[in-house]
Amino acid sequence: MNNNQIFPEYVSVSDLQRNYADVLAKMKKCSQPVFILKKNKLEAVIINPLFYAQLIRQNQDTEEKMALKAIGIYQKEKKAKKLKKLSKAADLFV
Repeated sequence: MNNNQIFPEYVSVSDLQRNYADVLAKMKKCSQPVFILKKNKLEAVIINPLFYAQLIRQNQDTEEKMALKAIGIYQKEKKAKKLKKLSKAADLFV
């Protein structure tokens, strides 16, 4: 991720409508998301494809780490014979 810009870019919906090309150019230049506001409330976020791909990769990496950790816990508890058979899913929350 390119950190040339410290603060996120905020643009109103009306500015986006008037200056669409400029908003996209800024987003591409600094590789940061552009937050679109409507009546000062977040309406949408525009991100470039490389930033999106990076977010997806980070999410996949996090999910893999969590899955591997869960598998490790399962194997440890199985070895220690701490696993229990449940007759219904509601028993998980007792």
